[in-house]
Amino acid sequence: MKKLITIVLVLTFLASIFTGCASSGSINPEVLEVQLIPSKDAAKLDASRKPLQDLLEAELGMKVNVTVATDYNALIEAMASEQVHVGLLATTAYVLAADEGAAEAVLKSLRYDVDDNGNLLKDQPMVSGYKSQLIANKNSGITSVADLKGKKIAIASFTSTSGFVWPANLLADNGIDPEKDVEWVNVGSHDNAVLAVYNGEADAAFTFKDARTLFSEESYYSDLMDKVQFIMNTSLIPNDTISVIPNLDKKLKAKVKEAFINIAKTEEGLAIVRGIYSHEGYAEAKDSDYDEVRTYLERQKSWNFN
Repeated sequence: MKKLITIVLVLTFLASIFTGCASSGSINPEVLEVQLIPSKDAAKLDASRKPLQDLLEAELGMKVNVTVATDYNALIEAMASEQVHVGLLATTAYVLAADEGAAEAVLKSLRYDVDDNGNLLKDQPMVSGYKSQLIANKNSGITSVADLKGKKIAIASFTSTSGFVWPANLLADNGIDPEKDVEWVNVGSHDNAVLAVYNGEADAAFTFKDARTLFSEESYYSDLMDKVQFIMNTSLIPNDTISVIPNLDKKLKAKVKEAFINIAKTEEGLAIVRGIYSHEGYAEAKDSDYDEVRTYLERQKSWNFN
């Protein structure tokens, strides 16, 4: 009897080990679910979805399904429930997901820096950080952060790093209560924030730099750069991520990382990732790259924007 109990205990112990291994790093799906965060117009992202899906399938040798999240939080929730395996997460969304144990950054995006007129600095090395910019309607009278008090400010999302997290902390650093002294208008994307200023629906906006160029090829908005004026930059923000769920099979994680790097090295692939999020390439990412974001998020826990 004692021998039988011993055998049962050993088998139970071994089963717990194998179960633990399976839950900690062995999800190997038949279809890899990849989701994009809606930082720009969803219709434009949807147009790039299928081409990215085709390239990923060719690189990975498996079925891939690329979709567009309804909002920033929806992608975090989908990764937390492991319904989505790979998320193209914006900076703050990554930190929120990572701190829930729902995401692991494998790559961070690289871009060319942008000057104050929206021109890409292609003669300089690519950067793994970017800036948020304050833009304002030409007739708003806004020339500095101090002028924002009492104004209506358009943003892409309350979890957008460049649209809200960095700007809200910038206002606080300049003596403006981000909860009481301004009116934030959540318009759902950076291009919508630019249009809100252009159409006079908001006095100002914070967007990634330079979101105004999203309209550079549309003749209807030929006067946009004049009407929507650059005011100032914020400090540097770490770039967005290619993130995976922590339990994804290790070999598949490595293949996903390699796939995005390879895609950005081809003319066709680069055109696609440029069209989605203005990515120019990718570099290795580590979680500590995003610690400053955590500092800012901790600070704003006392603010209520509901």
